Amino acid sequence: MGIPGLTTFISNHSEHYLENYALHDTYLVIDGNSLGCQLYNWYARCNCAFGGDYDKYAQCVADFFNELFMCNVTPLVLIDGGCEDKKLKTVISRTNEKIGLASHFTLASQQRSKFFPLLIKEVFKDVMKEKGVRYTQCIFEADNTIAAIARILNCPVLSYDSDFYIYGSLYIPFSTWGNNVVPDPAGRGYMKLCKIYYVEKLFRAYNGLNQSLLPLAAILLGNDYVKQSTFRNFFRHLKLPRTGRKKYNEQQRRIDATFNWLRRHSLNQAVIEILSRLRKRERKHILNIIETIINGYINASLSVLHILDVPAENFSRANIQDTFRTYKFEGDIYNLTYIEEKSNEGNLSDDDNDIEKEITAILEEKEVISNESLVNNLPQWFINEFKLGKYPSYFIDLIIRKLYVCPTQVEDFLYVSSVVASLKIINVIYGLLISGIEGKRTCMEYMTRENKKIKRFQLEYDDNVLGCTLPSLFNLRELPIIIRRGILNTTLGIADENCIKEIPSNWTLYIATMKYWIDQQQESFKFNCHIYSLLLAMLFNIIDHKVGPYRNLNRFYHKFNKTVENIKYARRMRNYRPQYSIDTTVVNALHEVNADDCLIAASFFISNFETDQKMYLQPKRFNVTIVHGFAIFQNCLRHSMNLNALLGYPYEQTKVANMFNGTLLYNLCSNFKRRDDIEVYINLILQNSPSLLHLFNILLLKVKPLFYTALEKKASKCKKPKTKSYEKKESTTQEEDHETEAIKTCESTSEETFYDVNNSFSILGATQH
Repeated sequence: MGIPGLTTFISNHSEHYLENYALHDTYLVIDGNSLGCQLYNWYARCNCAFGGDYDKYAQCVADFFNELFMCNVTPLVLIDGGCEDKKLKTVISRTNEKIGLASHFTLASQQRSKFFPLLIKEVFKDVMKEKGVRYTQCIFEADNTIAAIARILNCPVLSYDSDFYIYGSLYIPFSTWGNNVVPDPAGRGYMKLCKIYYVEKLFRAYNGLNQSLLPLAAILLGNDYVKQSTFRNFFRHLKLPRTGRKKYNEQQRRIDATFNWLRRHSLNQAVIEILSRLRKRERKHILNIIETIINGYINASLSVLHILDVPAENFSRANIQDTFRTYKFEGDIYNLTYIEEKSNEGNLSDDDNDIEKEITAILEEKEVISNESLVNNLPQWFINEFKLGKYPSYFIDLIIRKLYVCPTQVEDFLYVSSVVASLKIINVIYGLLISGIEGKRTCMEYMTRENKKIKRFQLEYDDNVLGCTLPSLFNLRELPIIIRRGILNTTLGIADENCIKEIPSNWTLYIATMKYWIDQQQESFKFNCHIYSLLLAMLFNIIDHKVGPYRNLNRFYHKFNKTVENIKYARRMRNYRPQYSIDTTVVNALHEVNADDCLIAASFFISNFETDQKMYLQPKRFNVTIVHGFAIFQNCLRHSMNLNALLGYPYEQTKVANMFNGTLLYNLCSNFKRRDDIEVYINLILQNSPSLLHLFNILLLKVKPLFYTALEKKASKCKKPKTKSYEKKESTTQEEDHETEAIKTCESTSEETFYDVNNSFSILGATQH
């Protein structure tokens, strides 16, 4: 989150502080939270408005690590854990800002600002697992550990956080990370061209400045933990350089003045000068902040180092010793003479963005000392698995603060927050987590939107599931897998495990979550278009696997158009009519899918990965109610995956990038809302891809009992909620271009083909046994 204006300051003087750098044959310590976000911002080219194009994002992350491997760079990725007290205010206030942004977000909005999808971290971790990237999750914030490990290994950090200009480690700002992978002139592989920051260059520019003073500069300049206005009187003392250049605004002048002032003082002298310009009643509190933040910069927990599997011979002993230092101010702060400075041009304006009283109250109630000792009493298996990145960071927040600041999604603000549907799952997660803590069991609190503002809610503590007391966290892993699976099934409303036994293992949790999601809806039939969309979209990963991940029709046609026409022609010549049985399993039907069928069906799916360009110019065409339904599902999926992980994976974890593409789902759902009979339409679309159609119908046959009346024929014509009736006309005009592609897919059907509406398998010429 960093220091305001410092990145701009360094960039404006890049010739002084940044050097061209060729990255190769080294370790690279990566700020995982920053990298995951920046790859999405700079390279992924995803649609934010529809909830997440996770397949595109996953490919972008994979490409990034492939480049590093080309250059013989070993990435070591560290991810943030629980929220520390000093950052809680920032997290809450920024969540409130995101709520405001989400309340009017449209497709056109993403041209101005990005909105991170809910499951971006899960996808980021999945790609790292697949690529064999070493990564770990810290118990709390990772920045100081990242910097310490980079110093120990004498290698660079990659991030986009201005705090790393302060830590003193080698630092590659992500803004300098281009597409420049070039051959090594020495003929030893490849190099990644970028720029690197050396703190020594800053020390040379400000003679006398040293590493011990830099954390104090961060405090004075106003990082996430201290308001700049706290030091208003102090800045009246500084003489800010005059405004000379256009880019040299007040904050840039303040940064220059701060470095210039600090270089003439020792750390203790500088602290005395700062405290002298504070009222006595403020000094103790501000000194505590100063000591905490300085020690946060210079001290680091290295308890995750072994997880990264770095050989000990690569460590620098001197740098390890430097990691363990503690700053403590020596002196009587109350005997310092107060100095009142006269106002001048350097006076700071009042901060107009005060955090709401609600947030202040939370900080007073929830404040704890954020360090790893707070979780030392938890089971060792839990700590180990958290550091392995198996759990989300909010698990630590629930344990130490009993507070969950819920992520924000783009959704329909005329309805309750999408997180509400997940509360039953969250309650079970919370119950399991605090079962390992001694003392009185109390309810947790969660923060999400009410209308367009963040609000705090209570979730009543319940330590049982359907009359059975939840087990203790300490013996959770000792329970048989069948018991742990039972906890998950009961939570998700799976009364009979047989109903999902025939589902492929990599789809089971996804389907079970769909059942839970639908059960939470008062009028489930209104979501049948969403259900069909989720089920049909599951086929796209199969097509990707057989054909390749094409997301542009022109590129696909350029490579495969002749091939597809040849396949169709050959099939007509031999009157191709494969026989498939209804009496089979989903797994068998999945194995029977052939590549030719995938090639024929691909154009329909690819056309639905593209957006209706009219929505950019006419934002009212964007149907946020459709997005809202999928936002609820994503929340349910996130928390069912989290519970599944906590229970030791009784089901195979869902690979989100293989299942969920928001743009595809939005387009399918918009299309289905215009259909009198969605199943007839899907059978028509897939009629020339019989093995895919067979798979879809077998899947539908197996899962329909889970959704009860949600997929009844009488409900197949989806209607808009009364509160959104003005959108009905708009939705009827949407996806016209995609419809054209669907019609193309249905062309060349054999004249002999007959489709019986009452038998979805008749188009396959299926035989029933």
